[in-house]
Amino acid sequence: MAGSTNPFRQGDVVAKKYEVESQLGAGPTGVTYAARSLGSGKKVCVKVLSGSSVGLGAGGAALERVQAVRSDALVPLLEVGEHGGSLYVVTEFFEAESLRRLMDRYAGERKPFTLQEACQIVVRVLEAAEVAHRAGMVHRHIKPANVLVNTRIVGPGEGKSVRTVKLDGLGFSEMIQPGTLAEGLVDRPDVRYLAPELASPSSGGTVQTDIYSVGVMFYELLCGQTPMGTYLPPSHVREDLTKHVDDIVDIAISANAEDRYLSARDMINDVQRSFTDDDKPAARTSLRAIGMVVGGSVLGTLAIVGFFAMNDPVKKAHSDDKALRAKIVNENPIDAAQMEAKGAGHPNMAYIPKGSMIVGRMHGENSKVAQPTEPLAQVAQVGSFYIDLFEFPNEVGAFPVVNKSRAEAEAQCATRGKRLCSAMEWERACKGPEMDTYGYGTSYVAATCGSQPGGDKDRDDHLDRASGSFEGCKSGWGVYDLSGGAMEWVARSGSDPRLGHHKGGKLTQPEQGFRCAFVTEVRVTDTNRATAFRCCMDDDGQLPIDPSAPPPAPAVPAEAPATPAP
Repeated sequence: MAGSTNPFRQGDVVAKKYEVESQLGAGPTGVTYAARSLGSGKKVCVKVLSGSSVGLGAGGAALERVQAVRSDALVPLLEVGEHGGSLYVVTEFFEAESLRRLMDRYAGERKPFTLQEACQIVVRVLEAAEVAHRAGMVHRHIKPANVLVNTRIVGPGEGKSVRTVKLDGLGFSEMIQPGTLAEGLVDRPDVRYLAPELASPSSGGTVQTDIYSVGVMFYELLCGQTPMGTYLPPSHVREDLTKHVDDIVDIAISANAEDRYLSARDMINDVQRSFTDDDKPAARTSLRAIGMVVGGSVLGTLAIVGFFAMNDPVKKAHSDDKALRAKIVNENPIDAAQMEAKGAGHPNMAYIPKGSMIVGRMHGENSKVAQPTEPLAQVAQVGSFYIDLFEFPNEVGAFPVVNKSRAEAEAQCATRGKRLCSAMEWERACKGPEMDTYGYGTSYVAATCGSQPGGDKDRDDHLDRASGSFEGCKSGWGVYDLSGGAMEWVARSGSDPRLGHHKGGKLTQPEQGFRCAFVTEVRVTDTNRATAFRCCMDDDGQLPIDPSAPPPAPAVPAEAPATPAP
């Protein structure tokens, strides 16, 4: 049987009807191929579902329902069949790139989506979802990879882009057992687009399930990353956005499905109001009670957490961490215009502004994930700098250069007018503006950076992957692979010239070694295939970073506001 474990190759024929031309992608539900119909000669897409499918009967029923839904915003479903014991689905071939690829391209060019671009894409996806919802269908798996975008350059001097957007994958969820999506994605970046209620194996999803997914995409289009944990409102990331945009995101991705928009049309109306001059929250249809706080107050949350944590050391430690992170975020507002201006002219580099940061392990990190010798949550000032988005040679799709001593790594950076990053710069780039524990969030998720701890073969497979292979493996500053892959050299620190430091990449204990605070002391002459490096570059107005200076005093966590007396 050909399936996700035994992929079809070019020239193979599916069900005596479709000749495979190339593989387009693979995921937890199956593998997708570009193919040619032997009957009509037309190009089509064929997705061979994994063993989680529920059979041809369910597929045939889904086919009839999807074919009854007519919309040019949806990719047409042509056929459902069975080949070698696996269910396959055939859709019309739409000459386009996925929104995931478009997002990655914009990120590589350090080019943000305008509010108009983001709204146009999101409205089109919502229009497709609205048609499906009216027909009694829920997509359940809306994500950038399932949104196809065709871009044409038109007008005098080819100065205008015209985009056609279509939603793919409608009906696939009906061929898969409830809960399969959540089970298959639990350790994958795609889980960020799934509504919380899909974690239940019995949940089939609702209209609000799709609205949640679109809300996450809307945030990512505007802010360059998905909202995780206590996320910054879009208007705090970009000064060209209003509080009305913050409210849209807050309602769409509410943890409680009943607090989200009642329909895709309600969200469309609110998104379209983003272009009005009135910055007041527009009237909207939602089950959220009038007077409920939107946006989420960090201080209010901390007050509640702090109240219940007073007599529990573990809870108090986590409460202290929340308070300290909130303090750093509030002290370091992001100037989006400055970052865009500074990033111009430095391709494949991220500009990190000067500011305060938390150095070392957090209070809530126990001995399982932190070394007792690591300094405890110190606040330090770091000057502005540039850092490579990827490990040397700093090219997406290239394999990192390994087996270099620290001196060799320094020399390679020097050939490009750069230098090795200091340990503090590396850690700031990894933790992002919200002071995450890992280079993608506060909790360890094994597959986000492709980590597969185990035997030597697992470690080899993990290291032998190109830069940028895992879209979710990037920090809040957009820097990739800091919590996965190889360890990385950082600049000299300490008094012994024979010893140097590696940051990140401890494969034998990934939950500990992939933390941004983790550091390993090694001989500066050491070379191995598990050690790579990336480069940094000074910025005008850089604050001096003196590696020999004594460490700053431990920070006192910000106190949570007192809970008002009843």
